[in-house]
Amino acid sequence: MKLLSKQLSISFMNVIARDPSVPLRLFVDKFWAVSAEKFDQQDIGLPVMRHEFMFNFSDHFSICRTDSKPLIDNQTTWINSLYTHPQRSATRGRHETFGVFLKPWALYSLTNIPASELTNLVIESSLVLHQPIKDLTEQLQGTNDMQVKLALLECFLLNQFSGKDLPAYLPYAVDYLQKRPWHHGIVRDLAMSIGVSAKSLTQAFNKYVGVSPGRFLHIRLVNEVTADLASNPNQSLTELAHRHRFFDQAHLNHLFKSLTNLTPGQYQKQVLAGTIDKNDPCYIRQTT
Repeated sequence: MKLLSKQLSISFMNVIARDPSVPLRLFVDKFWAVSAEKFDQQDIGLPVMRHEFMFNFSDHFSICRTDSKPLIDNQTTWINSLYTHPQRSATRGRHETFGVFLKPWALYSLTNIPASELTNLVIESSLVLHQPIKDLTEQLQGTNDMQVKLALLECFLLNQFSGKDLPAYLPYAVDYLQKRPWHHGIVRDLAMSIGVSAKSLTQAFNKYVGVSPGRFLHIRLVNEVTADLASNPNQSLTELAHRHRFFDQAHLNHLFKSLTNLTPGQYQKQVLAGTIDKNDPCYIRQTT
């Protein structure tokens, strides 16, 4: 969910973004909330390196794959797992959404379901969190104070993540793949540096993150390319490919399209058309 927009069909928007308390920082990246009396917008969201646990009290909010019927249509709460294809979201009328951005490895600890079984799914929270989420939803619907809602959600998550653990090397491994310069054999080098086999590393990523280390790296590379193009849309795509260490422009085109359904050139045209904010390069605004 995009936190800010420049779309004209928006009344005054209230935005909250805050860090979690210390006990949750292993699993939660950010609490957020967005509300407006009128908010009419459609976005196409490209894959990013996180999961999302979200609540919706809007007049209308839906999520679908760009080529299919809605995955979510006015439900109250859902989990949007890490995804490897574009999603289209639409909201109309009075808008109120809030939730958390989860760390890449948090989904299994939240749901007790291997993350790979949830990849590319948008799933109603009650299907995996059962009665506790129903009780929380009733509490959330009983207050109009957004700070109270976020506090209730934080208490719920403290209970859900209490006593949960994960392989000690996993946060390091995720950070490694997010930040180290890409090179051939990077996943093998990572496995060697933490003293596990490539097979064990892949199994851990599938269980906790939802995709293999290689596919997670692909999402990172696409995110870097979108950020680069959004900031400098007039650059040569050949130079862009070389700067990001792709073998050639064809290699970049293939990877980029496999995750976005766009070529870098098509994305570049969207930037030049003004539908992409350089501060949110993985969101493409659509007309409503």
